[in-house]
Amino acid sequence: MIKRTIAAAAAVVLSAALAVAAPVKAKVASVEGKKVTVTLVDAKADWMKKAAPVKWKGGVGRITEVKDDKTLVVTTKAAVKAGDELALEKGPADLSGC
Repeated sequence: MIKRTIAAAAAVVLSAALAVAAPVKAKVASVEGKKVTVTLVDAKADWMKKAAPVKWKGGVGRITEVKDDKTLVVTTKAAVKAGDELALEKGPADLSGC
């Protein structure tokens, strides 16, 4: 009985960790200097709040504004252009290069 309980708890923790780690698909709507407006294709993750770090392949940034459930403004130094597709993930606390 104890083994089943431990196995069930481990399965719940593992599935929760995988759900949090899933990247959120987004598309770059516009770029104005270091400000990049992205439109989310997938549902907004719980961690996507103002001042949260964010990363994607080829860049990192910080969310500066959450306009609604589908639109974010990110500040970054990465070279992105309107129309680019990104897979956003929760970024590191230290955003060197941002």
